[in-house]
Amino acid sequence: MSSEGRYTAMPILAAKSDSTPRITVVTPSYNQGDFLEQTLQSVLQQDYPNLQYIVVDGGSSDQSGEILDKYSEQITQVIREPDEGQSDAICKGLNLADGDFFNWINSDDLLMPGALHELAANFTPDIDLYTFPVSVFGQDTESYPMRNENLSAKAILRSDRYSFCQPGLWFRTAMLRGCGGIDRSLNYGFDWDLLIRYLAAHPRVHYSQAVGAAFRLHPDSKTVVEFAKDDVQANRFLMESAQIRDKLESALSPKLASASRLGRRRQPWNDYLIKTLDDRDRSPLGAACEIFWRSLKQPRVACSTRSLGALARLLSRYVRPKFYQASRDQ
Repeated sequence: MSSEGRYTAMPILAAKSDSTPRITVVTPSYNQGDFLEQTLQSVLQQDYPNLQYIVVDGGSSDQSGEILDKYSEQITQVIREPDEGQSDAICKGLNLADGDFFNWINSDDLLMPGALHELAANFTPDIDLYTFPVSVFGQDTESYPMRNENLSAKAILRSDRYSFCQPGLWFRTAMLRGCGGIDRSLNYGFDWDLLIRYLAAHPRVHYSQAVGAAFRLHPDSKTVVEFAKDDVQANRFLMESAQIRDKLESALSPKLASASRLGRRRQPWNDYLIKTLDDRDRSPLGAACEIFWRSLKQPRVACSTRSLGALARLLSRYVRPKFYQASRDQ
């Protein structure tokens, strides 16, 4: 990638080879003309010989049409028709998928060079889900890695927040279909719902150490829009997660249903931690003491790594000014 964040031109697709696994990538898109070409290039420039690349455009009115025309001969199939949203678009691609492995790369995200070759070489029969770390970046944000780690249906259900980054998750297509596929009735949490159901049936996960994708933050992305909302009740990701839990708790095993109920109970506690950390007018020592004592009263809900992290941050705010003052006084 160049310093401007764009990929330089290079030969696009090698000839199909029957000796390599077939990989299906789907890109759902709607009016993402500012980023779409970078996404297309990042997939096509993998130079992977057995790629099925499907782009599903929901009837964009911006420059997306011209961009898709430019790359139409290099894309396996372009679908241009109205859809019911992102999940519906991905389902259209999944219905056509003939690859062994499957993922979707949104039209504002990127695949990192070499990702498909690593996937093909290392996605062995004893692996159900192949994961990469993902680089999170934005115009005014210094990039940082987000690791997909410790993934299980139970761990995800016990958490009230997203604990994975979807562009770095690669599924076996047959297993994905076998667990019910993508729920097109969901608009925000369909990846969360899918991953829980998939891991409940297919728990063997491989964790690559190489960054395999890049997740873009920008003012119009659903992630930024929803998680920037101060009112938790207005956050549609979290609102839809309650609907998903209702569905899953009646369908999954009793142990997983219990994990989901614990996740529900943890949401108010974690909202409390966030608000406490954001309150800079409050004594950090007093806030840390309150978190500690409240944790003792409800240990199953509150004794967690997130609570320990909040305590560490508050205590560092308390200790650091005193350390600097002592250094100046010496």
